[in-house]
Amino acid sequence: MFTWITTKELADGIDNFPKIPIITQNNLRTKKKIQYTKIGRNVYYKKEWIEDYLNSNIRPATAKTSQEDN
Repeated sequence: MFTWITTKELADGIDNFPKIPIITQNNLRTKKKIQYTKIGRNVYYKKEWIEDYLNSNIRPATAKTSQEDN
């Protein structure tokens, strides 16, 4: 069984997830970058969907070159 996470909970940073502001959540849903379900006016996320979104946005660290230091 899974737990549904609300937009407010995600905006407050529940379960050690980073805080994702409600306006950002709206943009992500509009751009279809995060999965969600909607019941009436309420939006809900599964924990796995949030993890999938966060993992899809991992950027590798890059070393600075000497030219970037100037």
